[in-house]
Amino acid sequence: MPVVEEFNFISFNSRQHALYFSQLLKNAGYDSQIISTPKGVALGCGLSVKFSPHITSNVYNIYKQSRLPIVGFYSMKRIGNYRELVRIPLK
Repeated sequence: MPVVEEFNFISFNSRQHALYFSQLLKNAGYDSQIISTPKGVALGCGLSVKFSPHITSNVYNIYKQSRLPIVGFYSMKRIGNYRELVRIPLK
């Protein structure tokens, strides 16, 4: 059975903004991880903040309050060697 991994992430224009936003999530009690931006997203600084799809609405609210410039919100699903990258539209 192939390995399935599903996560959401925000791609940033600035490495400093990515690190700062990750700290905002940690301070709010949410787990996140700094990752290299997946190659399907060609823009940005190369760093993204990865988080569980289950907390996307909470992460979005923190993003709105922070007003940091971003490339976008994305969803990544990996099933074996297959990868599906979808941009999540902002409200």
